[in-house]
Amino acid sequence: MRTSTFCAALIVLGLVSGCAQPPRVITADDFQLLRSYGWDTTVAEPQATWNPDTYQVLARSSGGFVLLDEGSGKQQYFASRGKHETSFPVWVSARQFVFGPKDNVITTIDGRVVPTSEGLSVVTLQETFTGKDAPTPPKSLTTYGYRPKVWGRNIVAASEDRIYVVDPFGTIAEFGPGFLPEPQRKGEGIAWQDRPVFETDHWIGNAATKRGNLIIRWRSGVTTTMPNSVEARWTSSGGVLCTVMRGEPVPGQPWWSGGTDIYFLAHAKAIPMLVAVDARSAAPHPKEPVCAAIGKSGALIICGYDGSFRHQVAPMGEAPAWSYDGRRLMAEESTDGRADARYLHVYVFKSVSVTP
Repeated sequence: MRTSTFCAALIVLGLVSGCAQPPRVITADDFQLLRSYGWDTTVAEPQATWNPDTYQVLARSSGGFVLLDEGSGKQQYFASRGKHETSFPVWVSARQFVFGPKDNVITTIDGRVVPTSEGLSVVTLQETFTGKDAPTPPKSLTTYGYRPKVWGRNIVAASEDRIYVVDPFGTIAEFGPGFLPEPQRKGEGIAWQDRPVFETDHWIGNAATKRGNLIIRWRSGVTTTMPNSVEARWTSSGGVLCTVMRGEPVPGQPWWSGGTDIYFLAHAKAIPMLVAVDARSAAPHPKEPVCAAIGKSGALIICGYDGSFRHQVAPMGEAPAWSYDGRRLMAEESTDGRADARYLHVYVFKSVSVTP
């Protein structure tokens, strides 16, 4: 009897597993636009970034920064110390962010190339009795550093041709040579360029190409090199999206003028997978294997990591970025031909998560 019962159980389990449905694959139909909204900015490069926990947006403004929320009258402008523009702001937490100088280095009157002296500063937001945010005066974190990024509890930044790591106590350690570090916000990974593709090269020089290699360090001792690649972005699954420059930039034209494609590396041993031809500036979705990107014509698009679909959201856009839950997508747009301002356009979708 025991044997019969055991066999019957196996038969039932087999029937159940045989009827199990494979997980549904996300498609273009999952991105149904509900509405959109946005804000005008006061600078040509707002460098807007979503709060990691809410729909609040932090962006640069003329002489300071602005906190943006949906709705009339919910934009708060603040002047920074000495009217410095807050460049490359990044949220450390929902109530704190770091920013740095506009440039990596400056050239002195006598021709010397030196790092800027502003360094990195941190701002903490405190809530007032009226419910509005009150930023504390910027606190100096370092005397040098450029393009800060969050790496776990640490901040990563570049200065000249080196990469540095700043711990929560303000201790600075040199990571090594490189440019434009892109750490994994929650993980061990970090990627960087081996040459300054997007700025004047004061260090490498004498190269036959302006393109460089992207170095991806998945963990200590495990690296992948992607030739002619830029714009590394870590995905929620621990993979990396990057833009491959097919050819040299056309003189006097943007860096992508030689042609670009987006590739995905799932892990250190994975073969790079083509995501989108004639596309760049991938922004990974925080939950699903899809990314927003910019097409060759300048259109704002959404693509699957496996290249299975390509969906156009809008005919134009730049600097795409997803909200923390992946339900809102933000992109910059030009404003009636004005070169000194942009419009931040937010697209609100129905829930697109198919991951259980």
